[in-house]
Amino acid sequence: MLKRMRGAGFFISIVGVLAVTLIICVCAFACNGGKIKFNAKYYFVCYRIADDAISASSLSGTVSSYGGAGYILNYKNSYYVTVSCYYTERDAQAVCDSLKKRDLDCSVLKTEITQFKLKGFSAQRNAQLYLGNLNTLDALSALAYDCANGLDTGEFTQSKAKEVVSAIKSGLNGLLAANPSNCFTEKLMRLCAECDDKQKGFLYSKDMRYLQIALTDTVINTVLN
Repeated sequence: MLKRMRGAGFFISIVGVLAVTLIICVCAFACNGGKIKFNAKYYFVCYRIADDAISASSLSGTVSSYGGAGYILNYKNSYYVTVSCYYTERDAQAVCDSLKKRDLDCSVLKTEITQFKLKGFSAQRNAQLYLGNLNTLDALSALAYDCANGLDTGEFTQSKAKEVVSAIKSGLNGLLAANPSNCFTEKLMRLCAECDDKQKGFLYSKDMRYLQIALTDTVINTVLN
């Protein structure tokens, strides 16, 4: 249902992902006083904007039945029932247009990050650590995305997909060890639990898209304090 859109050969190796977790300072980004420079764009194909979490939850199952993620994204005080997430607007719009032809009421939500505010002395002290967290989460989300595409095309077997989930869990555990008590801790624990859940039973592409969006949600909505 959802096409591969990021290009052939993008698959991040398991060894590469584990190495990413060790990166604390990435030269491409810089810290400046009370802010962290971080550039990322995510384009979510959304089924509908819901009025509240309860109505969004009722729509989530509908999206899942069509093979979409069904993840509820709370962004700028609105609830979005997401189908999938892409890294360019053109890719997201192509999928959105395809779904509209099937009479699905879809739209594209563009999110763009250029910097994060560091709220308080503790956040400023942990600036490089937090920057490493954001980069690792972004890389892990891309790994989940590629796995979802591989499951759609048949390139990935169940065994290979489970290995990817294990690699993502290992990356998250690496972050958790480095962030035992800060603004990332609870979110990382929830993501680890999500990986455990995905390891049970048969893995579908929508499961990996759900995990991908959960990872990007953490990047978008974490308050650095």
